[in-house]
Amino acid sequence: MTHEAPAPVRFEPADLGLFAAASHDVNPLHLSAAYARRTAFGERVVFGVLGALAALGRLSPQPGRSLAKLSVEFAGPMFEGVGYAVEVDESSPLRAKVKLRDGRRVVLRLTARFRDAVAVAATPAGDALPPPRAEAADHPDAALVAGLALTGRYAAAPSALAALLARFELSPRGVGSRHAEALLLASYLVGMELPGRRALFSDLALDFDAASELPPDPTAPLDWTLRLDAMHPDFGMLSMSVATSIAGAPAARGKLTAFARHELPPASDDALEAAVGRSEALLGRVALVTGASRGLGASIAHALALHGCTVIGTYLSSAAEAEALAARLTSTPGRFIPLQGDAGDPAWAAATRATLLAEHGRLDLLICNACPALRPLWLEPASAQRITEHVARSVAMVAVPLSHLLDLVAAQRGSAVVVSSSAVVDPPAEWPHYVAAKCAVEALARVAAVEQPEARLLVVRPPKLLTELVNTPMGRHDALAPEHFAARLVRRLMDPGEPSRDVVLELG
Repeated sequence: MTHEAPAPVRFEPADLGLFAAASHDVNPLHLSAAYARRTAFGERVVFGVLGALAALGRLSPQPGRSLAKLSVEFAGPMFEGVGYAVEVDESSPLRAKVKLRDGRRVVLRLTARFRDAVAVAATPAGDALPPPRAEAADHPDAALVAGLALTGRYAAAPSALAALLARFELSPRGVGSRHAEALLLASYLVGMELPGRRALFSDLALDFDAASELPPDPTAPLDWTLRLDAMHPDFGMLSMSVATSIAGAPAARGKLTAFARHELPPASDDALEAAVGRSEALLGRVALVTGASRGLGASIAHALALHGCTVIGTYLSSAAEAEALAARLTSTPGRFIPLQGDAGDPAWAAATRATLLAEHGRLDLLICNACPALRPLWLEPASAQRITEHVARSVAMVAVPLSHLLDLVAAQRGSAVVVSSSAVVDPPAEWPHYVAAKCAVEALARVAAVEQPEARLLVVRPPKLLTELVNTPMGRHDALAPEHFAARLVRRLMDPGEPSRDVVLELG
């Protein structure tokens, strides 16, 4: 019989901290906001195994039984502060299924099988071992070859593990400390060992040996072996086998699947210069590019600087990337000036206007490129508020710069660019908020072209670009390098053009 739990599962920052302390999995995707912001997810992702523990905690009590097998599919990323609906199927006496859903989108599927057994150990009894690693391993793709095997010894932090067991009330549900420790080990192995820092856990399947529930030496750590069985290079998918033992006796064995995410390098300086050239055609011109620290914004800023433009590049929190870009552009005919701030904040925009006038006396180009991080959402009640918030935030990041700075551009008979997306004409199913936001900012540009007829307003709809937005194992395929689109845009901006109310510019 399937039923939905009355209360959703919600993860808070303290849950991620507790899990990391117990498991020694300190992968930055889960713990570092700055690192996660540079990924396709835009923010910290909840540990997949933490979601599995929460799902197990929603089962009915299992008196006289213990966990025998567990399989989990991490179907989608989970985030802090979101209420995930819980669907439980306990129609079979020794098998249970759980789904965690964000609206109709399933983010986790779990199947647990139980066996009749004596009571499992409820709390860890072993001594603490030093963390196996302080930082996640970072294997190059060339090192991820079938046959690679790693071994080691592992013990979860006892007090933090006990707190996790209590947090999700796992012991009455047949999940003892050794079961939980094996799950924490799986998270540690994927997030810290193989593939390590670039890991994205996909699924696991574990069989638990009955003898491991009450081993002869309850204080003994887990000895583990991890073997890479297959590597699928097109998608960076690793299929692995894991086996553990306690004092020489088998404890758990199974399969782990994970992706090694590709991290985007900075745009190629040589490729960009080859595409757009170098000149002093924009010497004396001043541009402001929002969201300029990475991705398309960084490529646009770079291309403008190659032709002598002084570029003020804004960023919200990626200071290191902005400073690195400034250092790379010191040899260009123009220059890049990083400027921290929130493009959607009217106070920041007013201060930026005053700075522009005081230090440069003009603004020739305004590139509205910044947008919020993007989560997949469906158009349904569970997502309605988040859709509304995303659209409002996106519109603010274009409306505020246009409202405060477009008259300066008009005074120079310059150009303002609003970066939209090809998604407005070919909308993806999970991006209703993104498509609505891009349609809204296109409408703003059309009105701005009427209100400020001396400025040239351009709406550009890039195709799928290889930026953090699509940098997932599936999404990155067939994506265009952002520097190529930036080169096309800047070449167009360098051509003299008359203002027009037909603002949409298709650059292919």
